[in-house]
Amino acid sequence: MSTIASHTPSSRLDRVVTTVENSIMLLSYTTLILLVGGEAVRRLLTGTQWVAGPDIALYAFVWLSWFAMAHNVHHNTHLSFTGFRERFSPRVRAGFEVLDCLLWYLVGAIVIYTSYNVVQQHIQFKQLIIGTNIPLAAASVAVPIGWTFTMTRITQRLWHIVTTGQAPVITHAPDEVTQA
Repeated sequence: MSTIASHTPSSRLDRVVTTVENSIMLLSYTTLILLVGGEAVRRLLTGTQWVAGPDIALYAFVWLSWFAMAHNVHHNTHLSFTGFRERFSPRVRAGFEVLDCLLWYLVGAIVIYTSYNVVQQHIQFKQLIIGTNIPLAAASVAVPIGWTFTMTRITQRLWHIVTTGQAPVITHAPDEVTQA
């Protein structure tokens, strides 16, 4: 079974991007678990909670979400019309994949451009996450960075299609899960 990573211009780049994705997802998920769980226990015992807890948990979820999107695009486990596509020949599926990549590029360019402007405004106005000294830009930068990672994964998909003439194999589960 062919994977997208085996047909990328640089499997080393793929390993680096995968490591960063996995690290950010793990850190975000850990932050969520510790904040939500810890603050629930604290609220139960003391009746109080950290004022910034909900905001930081929200921003950890934002980081987790955008990097999980890139991860799932890489493993072809993102939302798609696979049942519809599997009815077509490999060549037609590849055509749909190329169209998908072009649409991803269009949406990604819009999201990256507009979200980058939001990050710049947060920096310009020196906004902080309420109750902390953490710049709000550190939270909002997750959107353009996460989408940039997704565009990297989309480029890998497109490269795979161009070099093999076929759409990537639909795995329905990342390699880490199927090899365990």
